[in-house]
Amino acid sequence: MAISVLVGLSVGILTIAIASFFFYQHYSSQFPADTQNILSALTSGMVVGIGVGAVAAASTAGAYFLFALRGPRPESKVETDEKKKAVDQ
Repeated sequence: MAISVLVGLSVGILTIAIASFFFYQHYSSQFPADTQNILSALTSGMVVGIGVGAVAAASTAGAYFLFALRGPRPESKVETDEKKKAVDQ
């Protein structure tokens, strides 16, 4: 589950940076005289980044949970024969 947290955190941080850039481009073109464009862009980027990071963490945790339900992989016949030979010797 720790990998899910790390995936969510890293995706969230990347999304915050990228979304803030695009929001700033949008706000500066729509409101050129506004002095709070950077604050608005960072706030919007935080909201989007937290949401995308949470979805990434939840989907990674869900994938790991589904793989855990499958159980361990069955051993191949070659591995089983090698273990029998090692035990017999």
